[in-house]
Amino acid sequence: MAGGKAHTLAEMQRAGFCVPEFVCSPPDLEQAFNALGTPLVVRSSASAEDGSHASFAGLFHSCLNLRSFAEVARAVARCRASVAEPAVVEYCRKQGIDPRSVHMDVIVQRMVQPELAGVAFTVNPITGADEIVIEACEGLADALLAGRAPALPRDHPLVVRYAPEIERVARRLHWHFGAPQDIEFAIEGGTLFIVQSRPITRIGFAPEVGEWTNADFRDGGVSSTVCTPLMWSLYDFIWEDALKGFLREIKLFDGDFQAGRMFFGRPYWNLGAVKRCLMKLPGFVEREFDNDLSVHINYQGDGIRTPFTLGGVARALPTILAIESVWKRQERFDRAFLAAGFDALVKPFEETPAKPEASLAELIQDAYRITESNYFRTIYCASLAKLDFKDSFPDADYPALVGGLPPMRHLEPGGAMRAMALRGDTDVTPLLDRFRHHSRRELDIRAPRWDEDRAWVEQLFERSSTADGLDPRQLYEAARSEAIARVPWHKRRAFDRKLDRLRRFIWLREEMRDLSSRMYYLIRRRVLQIAERRGLGDDIFFMTFREILNDDRSTIAGSREIYDSYRNFDAPHEIGSRFAFAEPATAGALTGIPASPGAVRGVAHVARTVEEAMRLEKGAILVCLFTDPGWTVLLDRAAGVVTETGGLLSHAAVICREYGIPAVLGVPGATRRIPDGSTIAIDGTAGRVDLLIEPRLFPAACA
Repeated sequence: MAGGKAHTLAEMQRAGFCVPEFVCSPPDLEQAFNALGTPLVVRSSASAEDGSHASFAGLFHSCLNLRSFAEVARAVARCRASVAEPAVVEYCRKQGIDPRSVHMDVIVQRMVQPELAGVAFTVNPITGADEIVIEACEGLADALLAGRAPALPRDHPLVVRYAPEIERVARRLHWHFGAPQDIEFAIEGGTLFIVQSRPITRIGFAPEVGEWTNADFRDGGVSSTVCTPLMWSLYDFIWEDALKGFLREIKLFDGDFQAGRMFFGRPYWNLGAVKRCLMKLPGFVEREFDNDLSVHINYQGDGIRTPFTLGGVARALPTILAIESVWKRQERFDRAFLAAGFDALVKPFEETPAKPEASLAELIQDAYRITESNYFRTIYCASLAKLDFKDSFPDADYPALVGGLPPMRHLEPGGAMRAMALRGDTDVTPLLDRFRHHSRRELDIRAPRWDEDRAWVEQLFERSSTADGLDPRQLYEAARSEAIARVPWHKRRAFDRKLDRLRRFIWLREEMRDLSSRMYYLIRRRVLQIAERRGLGDDIFFMTFREILNDDRSTIAGSREIYDSYRNFDAPHEIGSRFAFAEPATAGALTGIPASPGAVRGVAHVARTVEEAMRLEKGAILVCLFTDPGWTVLLDRAAGVVTETGGLLSHAAVICREYGIPAVLGVPGATRRIPDGSTIAIDGTAGRVDLLIEPRLFPAACA
């Protein structure tokens, strides 16, 4: 059975949804005609149709109300021929699909004679609201779908009668497919038939929603996939106060706003509110801010720009002085915390508690709050240090200048595995103890940690590289010497001071992230202990930490439904009226952020999960959505890295620079646009990826 539409119809039938009888590309058309009866409809089922990234909506021919065999035969021929029409070829070109690879099958289906028919959207496509939108009319819906007839009002008796059932089935379809659905339905004899269900490929947002982003959250973080209520409740507990508290501390904010919220089962932070704070600073350029965070840009020019004026500088002076003070305080705290403060803080929580609920409450309110708040503050300090350096020295080779950092804890597992291999030691038990807090997905508290996942660590050890990587300090020292030579003599002290501060905070941020991972390890231990006592199993992750402490299980079922309903959805990175979510472009140049210098040519290994990345061959180029600390050991095998998310300060950028491998980050749709096994060249200095050898068939064309 070929094509997205036929595949979906068959899947819905197997799942128990009412679908009108059909056959796909029957070998004996006349026999199918006689078996199905009349009237019939002939519909397209192309190999790339109705996918999550390419819908081909309205491009292929469908024929309704066919009552003779001759009509059906002509309709089948016309439907097959529509694959070569100019509009289809142009759409393929825009989507990066080889038109020759699109295969057309046809659906011959019994035509329902409805009393009510129409469409239902499981997310409002205009406002982005999480609500069912129904548009229906009496009889056939072809005129409604073509825009030639209006929808019935919500209070029409037929709509009132059938809306509850339409909404119930629509939610079931949303849950079944794990993504928002665009559903065509028809009601005949009181039975709701599903004629089609496909992913919604375009969603707008109402202006009152504001502007939100998952930048930084998505780069291996809490928004890289659907987030559980427990994980978001922990993150939000810190984020809500840390972000606003930091902005108050640097004199940019004295009011209130909601710092974070969930959309489509994923966390986002308030981009609009943060920009309103930062635009008070002279020299703020919205485009530069968005570029640094890989926020989607859909405006002309620089966007919001705050000019340098004497009055503006005077008003910003308290902020400038406050930032200098914050940098000093945060660095002092972090160094003391890393040296001994964290170990002393968590020592009381190392043993298994007799009363895990009380221990969890104390851990979150005390040790977790201190650790995670200061981790976030270090992230903010690193971002400000980067902006300060880049504003002062915009022509400096930033990626080369921030490589060669002091030894980092994230790299220790790889080093330990190399040492074991050299000794001929294969027992990973010491790794499970020393690095117990690591995980395949470190910001997914559901994921087992290394001391629970021995088989995974054994695989990592077997696949780990035995050779030391390139020394990035040589490249860094050469780049620094070259950069200093180009800086006027009177700016060299400022160059050294600002670069050194930036390098310190990048290193501190990575070290504090390791402490954050250790904290989530301790929290997970207590959560599992409570789950075992109460017989909750996996349900405990679908409770907030406050619900766990109060043993409130009332929201578990609803939280699971939300989680499952968005599990397959490639959610938009930005939310807001300026950021309409649409089918991602797959054609055009492959460009991104030059995050780690150097150039390399090799075979692309496309991996959407860390499990798929495990199969990475030594010397291949890893193409992935993102990386997090759980991927670090695997990156040592790569000759280069391409990601869809991440910026200059991301974990992938830092680790690739330390391994001395080229990296281009933030390449839109990289895992779909680069075929697995193709030969590519990446330039981590220019931020360019070239596809050198293209396979005959693009994966995007095979839905």
